[in-house]
Amino acid sequence: MKLLLYILVSFFLAVLLFVVAIPLFKKKKITQFIREEGPETHKIKRGTPTAGGIIFLIIPALFLPFHHSKTFLFLYLSLLLNGLVGLIDDFRSRKKKESLGLSGREKIILQIIVAIFLFIFGKNLISTTTHFGTLSIQLDNVSYFILYLLVMVGAVNAFNFTDGIDGLLGSVSIPIFLTFIFIGGIATRTVSSVTIGMLLAFLWFNSPKASIFMGDTGSLALGGLFGAMGIVNHCELLLPIIGIIPVIETLSIIIQVSYFKFSHGKRIFKMAPIHHHFEKNGWSESKIDFRFFVITVIFSVFTLIILWR
Repeated sequence: MKLLLYILVSFFLAVLLFVVAIPLFKKKKITQFIREEGPETHKIKRGTPTAGGIIFLIIPALFLPFHHSKTFLFLYLSLLLNGLVGLIDDFRSRKKKESLGLSGREKIILQIIVAIFLFIFGKNLISTTTHFGTLSIQLDNVSYFILYLLVMVGAVNAFNFTDGIDGLLGSVSIPIFLTFIFIGGIATRTVSSVTIGMLLAFLWFNSPKASIFMGDTGSLALGGLFGAMGIVNHCELLLPIIGIIPVIETLSIIIQVSYFKFSHGKRIFKMAPIHHHFEKNGWSESKIDFRFFVITVIFSVFTLIILWR
């Protein structure tokens, strides 16, 4: 009952903030710039308010006074600090008046700095033993630190790649964080519930055609939270299953870029990440959202089967 209350409270708080933010961001011209090489249908989105993910950074902070757990603070800091990296990117993009804000190298460096800070801050929450269902794997310190960086930085970028069409990242993130309600501790369940409430509010305004985008502020924040939840619940090896869509999106980019270089200019997909490939094949944004959501639900259930068998 308490978790349901968290969902409802965060939903209504986020709705109020989005109602205020949308006209304010329009007035301040905090709006999206669209990639010229992107799908033609995206051209009409030019000028839509962006960086709406800043609300994701505000809502959980309101719950901090009621939760003095270090785990809660670790999860929130991962959300906040990665979200701030995204915010810098969003405002750099606005200043440059183009879709690219920070360079890829700058993003990675900042993400690694954030990850190392969190590793030091949360050292007593982190274990070098990781679990895959009933299987436990003990790693040495160096091997685990490499895995930790891969999880924290990889999750942030995977979520960022997934955020490319209206409603997509919001839709697939809900079953992802719902899964953590079933497998996590008290702090994880609380933060997951608050996040689900915010995402439901966001989808109210982001379903096609979107009134606001979360921007890198939101996608990096959600990715940071996802990675941190895997770390504190010692289920790092389950994250590729729970986050199957962000993993597929990332793999599609790796495959596309590698094949392009190997074949001297040929492509496997019409455009990467893969959701753009389906767009160019005539799928509507709503169809992509729904089918990717269904895939995420299936793999979330599969995760629970692995854990509870």
